[in-house]
Order: sequence, then structure tokens, then C-alpha cells
Amino acid sequence: MQISHFFLDDKYLKSIIPDYVLRNTQVDMAEIVNNALSSYTNTFIEAPTGSGKTMAYLVPSFASDNKIIISTKTKQLMNQLLYKDIPVVQKIVGGSKSVRSLKGRKNYFCPHRYYKHVHSKAAFYIDAVSWFENNITYGSIIEAPWGILDNDVCSLMTADRYQCVGNKCAYYDDCPFYIQKKDANAADIIVTNHFLLLSDVAMKSKESFGSIFDYRDNIIFDEAHSVPDIFSQYAGVEFTVSSLMILVYENKDIIKTENVDKIYRAYLKIIDKIKEPKILFEPLKEDFNKFIELVSNIILSLDDEEIKDEYNQYVLIYEEFNCNKEGVRIIEKTMQKNNVFISLKFIPFETGTDFVKGLKDAATSSIFVSATLSSGGDFDYIIKETGMQNICETYILDNVFDFNIQGKLFAPKVYNNDNETKNKIYIDLLSQMNGSVLIICNSIERMQFIEKLLRNANINKKIYTQVGVNIGELDFCDEDMVLIGSATLREGIDISGGGFKAVILDQLPFEFHKDIVLQCKAEKISDGSANSFIDFFLPRAVLYFKQAVGRLIRHEEDSGIWVVLDYRIIDKSYGKYFLDVINNVEIVENIEDALYFIKEDIHG
Repeated sequence: MQISHFFLDDKYLKSIIPDYVLRNTQVDMAEIVNNALSSYTNTFIEAPTGSGKTMAYLVPSFASDNKIIISTKTKQLMNQLLYKDIPVVQKIVGGSKSVRSLKGRKNYFCPHRYYKHVHSKAAFYIDAVSWFENNITYGSIIEAPWGILDNDVCSLMTADRYQCVGNKCAYYDDCPFYIQKKDANAADIIVTNHFLLLSDVAMKSKESFGSIFDYRDNIIFDEAHSVPDIFSQYAGVEFTVSSLMILVYENKDIIKTENVDKIYRAYLKIIDKIKEPKILFEPLKEDFNKFIELVSNIILSLDDEEIKDEYNQYVLIYEEFNCNKEGVRIIEKTMQKNNVFISLKFIPFETGTDFVKGLKDAATSSIFVSATLSSGGDFDYIIKETGMQNICETYILDNVFDFNIQGKLFAPKVYNNDNETKNKIYIDLLSQMNGSVLIICNSIERMQFIEKLLRNANINKKIYTQVGVNIGELDFCDEDMVLIGSATLREGIDISGGGFKAVILDQLPFEFHKDIVLQCKAEKISDGSANSFIDFFLPRAVLYFKQAVGRLIRHEEDSGIWVVLDYRIIDKSYGKYFLDVINNVEIVENIEDALYFIKEDIHG
């Protein structure tokens, strides 16, 4: 049977999905995916918002005989695939394909660490022991109780890859993670997330031991625009100093109080020298070398082989972090609940070669799917970042919706640093308009300021920010709702109903050019006779813009206004790259015209 029949014939998708709308773009994509799976061709597909991408790759995946990994960005999207979309596809395609999921180790219960750190101190961890005893009677515990018990307690009964002792563990044969891993690798379809899969691809590129996924026929990357940035985290090296301190704390009885105090005093001296959230490593290199030497002298003198084995993994990571590869080495300091967390990160300038190398050991071919892969009408940026030059095919599929009928761009003559004028526009526009509103800022600080501004202005709307709210529980049809956020809200929002009537960009989404990592990468690009703005900052900003404006029109009946409070979109030559994203829709420059369009749309 041809793949198109599942979409065209009334007895398939249309019989199961209420209000199913046939879209030619979805059928086209399904056929492209089907051909890519059968021909083992690396393929990039940009399919616009609302085109039904998920069904377009799931149907040919389940109709194929191939063994496939489907990877998406978050655990929430994994759950949507597993419990909403895949059951529909299984009904219409039939067959007996087995499906399993796999997440990172820290999602699974670790019996070794539970018995060592929790059960041995049962009087102190009464809730955790009670949870264990109430659940173990129903069979093996797989998932760790994140969200049920305190995070600090959950950390004591889960293991990251440094804490896991592998086949040396007495519970290895009964380990929930390894059971789940074995089960997943035996399945026809594995559903996972980018972080776990790309960490595995990075390990394969380094020819490291401990590979997670067996070789497959194909990998499908959904939300593929995020692949390069996530992979760079794993292609490089991260030495989490705070995790090393947890090792010290968890074993303080063995290490002895006076030694623990020495280590903590040395650690605090380093923290005091880190004045910014992100700084270059080199000025503090000697301080860290002396710190590691101190910890090594103390821990490696112990008789406990398990502690020494775990510590030696940190030493190896620190040595790898200090390698001579070309890239940038930074120190990151973050705060969580008044606790300071320190990480050392090596980020290579170029990761495409490693990505291709690891991918060849992961699957025969890969398919990259997203609504935001191209910039300026081509895939040059994403292909360069993934190293896929000359070994892939690319497709940009037609828009599903008519932006020129369904939307308008409100671009008042205000520049990105003129916050006083912007603030007045926010109050004037939101106090007069009906319909829910999404505001996307370039920083958390600006998000917090706008929230305070709107609350003080009494605009008679319910105001939410991305912090402390369950986005999935909000009613986007609520005419009195404003949702304010930053990069998090550009993608991944599951909007039901009519969606937003306005999406406001506080400024064009250029990244902060003084960020140390971006600064170093831009300098590297400029040294290579390229233009860092044109070849790096601009294409990334266009992709972010495409993600943000895609929040507005997601169904045939949706309409509204895009608001860009940054006149560079009009009077700078590079503004055309952003305007092309929304098909150069009609531009209005005053609030009255913007409000009139929304009013006419709502009231007919």
C-alpha cells in the first residue's frame, strides 16, 4: 500500500482523529520520509507549523520493516508520542511492531545507591523507605520518584554515569536502567530524547565504552533545529565540580571530618574568585589544579575501592577537559536554592566532523525534521553545524496557512534599546485588545520587568510567566490572558483551541554578543575570513524568530498579529530575512490599525 493512502483514504486517519484535515504538505512529507527510510538517505525536512509533521514521519516508520530510533527534544514530547500519537498510528497501520522508550539514567531507580545512602539511614529517610516498601511489593521499581519525594533524596537513589559502577554492581542484573536499555534495544521502535541519544552519538564519536543504543537502520530527529547546540554539549567535556563535592559529602563518614573540611575550604576559596556566572577558565587553572591535587591526595589514600573508582572517573574527565583541542574553556556558576553549583565546560569550535563520525556508528541514515531548519531559504547553517555537506538531501515544504490573510505585522517605529517607548506600547496595546497574548523576551530580567510593568498598569488581564506555571494547563482561548517568557516559550508549546491573538517579540532574537562562548566562536569565524554576523549570529536569530512567530497561526481558523518592537526589522538590510519568514505580510505601524485587525477578526 502506498503511504499516501493512510492520509487520503477515509478509513484511516480520518476515521480516528476528530476533525482531521487533509493537508497536501503532510502527504508530501510522509512520502519523502518513506523514500528516505527505504533508500537510507540522510534527509533534512523543513515542514511548516500546522502541517502535521508527527504523523508524517510516524506512519512511514510503522509501515517500514526498519529498526528505527525516534528522538525528540523533551520528555514531555516523548510522552506525547508514546501515549497520544503512536497508539493512533498503530491502529491504522496495524502489524506487531514493538515500541519502547529510554530516558537518561537519572530517571531510573538505582538499588545500589538506595541501599547504600537511604536504606542504611532509614530513620532519617522515613518517607523514602516507606515509598520503597509500598512499591516493591508490586514488582520491580523502574522509575525514580522525581516529583513525589524531595529532589535531594531522589538524587541519593539515582545514579549518573559517574556514580554507576556498571557490571561491578551487585544489582547489575536487576538494575532498572539496564533492564530498560536491553528492552529498548530489542524493540523495533525506540522513543528517546536528544540529550540521551546525542550523548551516545558523542561517545561513539570518541570511541568510548558504555554505548547505550545498538546500531539501527534509521534515526528520526524531531525538533531537529536543536540538535547542533545539544550535541556540542556532549562533543565537548563537562566537569561538574559540584558533583564531585556531592561524592565527598555522601562519603563524609569514610573520608573523615577534618579532610572534608579541608576540601570544602579549598572549594569555597575558588568560588570566591568566580565573580560572574560565566568566566574563562585559564585565569583560575592553577587554582583548580591545586584543588584536584588536594582531593586526590585525600581520596586515593582511602581503603574504599568503590569511592576511589568513582573519583577516578572525575579525574579522567578533568584531564579530558584540559586537552589541547581547539575550543573555549569556561567556568559556569549557577545558584539553586541558595546553593552554588560550579561546572567546567570545554566547548569545541567545530563539532560537525565528530557528529558525522558518531552518527555513522549509530545508524545507516538519519532524517532531520523541524519547522525551523532553513535560514534565508537554504540549509547552509544547519548543514555546516552538523557536518552533513554533500551527504544529504534537503526539502522545504509549502506553507499550510495563508499568512497574508490570517495575520499582520505590527512594527512600530521603536528600536530595541528604547524601553520607555516599548513600555508605553505594551500598556496601550494590551489594555485595549481582546484575545490571549504571548510576549517573548531575550532575557529573564526583561521578562520580570514586563510582568511587573503590566501588573502595576492594571491592564485587566491575567498575567503569567514561564516560571512557576504549568503551560499545558493554561487556556489560550482566554481573552484576558498574557503569557510572558524568554527562549523557553519559542518552541514546544502545545496550544489547543484558538491560540494567541498576538505574539509580541520584545526585540529581534539576536543572542547576547558578549556571551563568552559566542564571543570566542565569533572570533574564530572572523579569523577564518568569514563574517561572524552574517554566517553565525544572523542565521541563528532568523531560526529563533521563525520559532517565535510560529506560535501565532497553528490552525486554519487562527489569525492575529505579530508585534516586533524592534524597527531594525524594517530599516536594516538584514530585516528582509525576518520578513521572509512571515511571507512579507502587510505591515502596520500604529496601534489603531493593529487593534482594528484583531477586532474585525474576532467579531467578524
